[in-house]
Amino acid sequence: MVEIDRVMSDMAGRRPVFCSEADFQHELAMELRMRQPDQQIRLEYPLGGDLRGAIDVLLLGERPFALELKYLCKGLVAEVSGERFTLRQQSAHDIRGHDVCKDVARMEAFVRRTNHGAAVLVLSNDPAYWQPRRRGDTVDAAFDIAEAKELAGTLQWGDKASAGTTRRRDVPRN
Repeated sequence: MVEIDRVMSDMAGRRPVFCSEADFQHELAMELRMRQPDQQIRLEYPLGGDLRGAIDVLLLGERPFALELKYLCKGLVAEVSGERFTLRQQSAHDIRGHDVCKDVARMEAFVRRTNHGAAVLVLSNDPAYWQPRRRGDTVDAAFDIAEAKELAGTLQWGDKASAGTTRRRDVPRN
């Protein structure tokens, strides 16, 4: 069993910043392999069946475990241990929150189909994702991913969401 809090804490000591989600994925896989050298790990493993896409990190074993990763960035230019990092401002918190919820739904469907374990791991330097919102009546309130927020039921955009926001993101999620 992976103790993800400890893994992330240890990684933060060595790698407090990643240049991309792929960089985060690679470093996480290396960390997991370092901790358990015999652990079989696959990256970008096809979901299969009627599910589209791939699993970012799949840990094989007696009960395989899938990890879907999200790296949600606020603009940052920093130098860490002589390495320069330039993270672009991703903004669009509404769309990114929706995409996290969509990944949760995909992982839930994967678990139902395979009986494997799964989780979505979100890493961000933007407190807007983990802090409680000031207002609860926004068009993306259903996709709020603040810390300790429980997602349940059908998630869909508020009535006043624009077509530009909901384009290709208009299917309610369970």
